[in-house]
Amino acid sequence: MSVYLVETYVVKAEKQREFTPLLNKFLKYKKEHPQLFKGLKSWKLFKQDYGGTSGMYIEMWEYGSLGELEKINARIFKDAGMKKIATHFHQIVEPATFSANIWSPVA
Repeated sequence: MSVYLVETYVVKAEKQREFTPLLNKFLKYKKEHPQLFKGLKSWKLFKQDYGGTSGMYIEMWEYGSLGELEKINARIFKDAGMKKIATHFHQIVEPATFSANIWSPVA
């Protein structure tokens, strides 16, 4: 049964213009390095438009198990290219809004 790494965050107001190019860089990198992301079942990004925190982004990373999540994430974020993307990402995100949670389906 799948497990999901769910990250939520808001991009700093003064960094909004950097978000889309960085997202596109990540998507291109992900497409060009399929072996790096092997085992990742799915990745989705949502933007909250109404309710809760306006402008909140929600990322869902789907893995086959908790063990796979740990193994695959370690591989992904050891990679020099992904380290650079992740570092830039954390510079444009409002730190107090960032959270990471692991979800598992119940029913």
